[in-house]
Amino acid sequence: MLAAGWSRRMGGVDKRLLCVGGVPLVRRSVALYRALGLPVIVVGREGDAALRAALEGMEVRLLANPDPAAEQGASARIGLAACALGGAGVMLALADQPVLSEADLRWLIGRFAEEGGRRIAIARHDGMRGNPVILPKALALALRAAPWGMAPRRFIDDHAGDIVWCDTPSPGFTTDIDTPEDAARWGFYEA
Repeated sequence: MLAAGWSRRMGGVDKRLLCVGGVPLVRRSVALYRALGLPVIVVGREGDAALRAALEGMEVRLLANPDPAAEQGASARIGLAACALGGAGVMLALADQPVLSEADLRWLIGRFAEEGGRRIAIARHDGMRGNPVILPKALALALRAAPWGMAPRRFIDDHAGDIVWCDTPSPGFTTDIDTPEDAARWGFYEA
């Protein structure tokens, strides 16, 4: 799970720590994946005490991106380097998807499995590309070895022939929190 960003469009608010019912968004996101029995690695910032506190007591591995200015490219590689890669694939997840559900994730995993675990599974809602993305093991290894600054999206676009687009009526895959208006729409507040 990529969680080292700076929430630049949030007007100084750390979106990872926004709450609903007293639960930080990043904690809710990790719990969603853990409910499916998936191991979770969260890549945050170096010395990220707030993130550590938000995830306290959860079964999660927390790693630091020493260069968060490199953004998702570096974070993805740090996370992938820590993955055992013993299964068919790796899910690259974001921490700011407020309406993504267990059913959504089960459905995407099912679509990945239907393709034999050999293609990149990307949900698409109303023509819009979504997250998380599931990479087959071979491409996860290739992304791990790619140049440090290469964004995962660019890497995936470079492998367009390996993508299976998974059209879905669920907005959970394409709904995220990037602005104060997004946070207000979904009822998130600063703790």
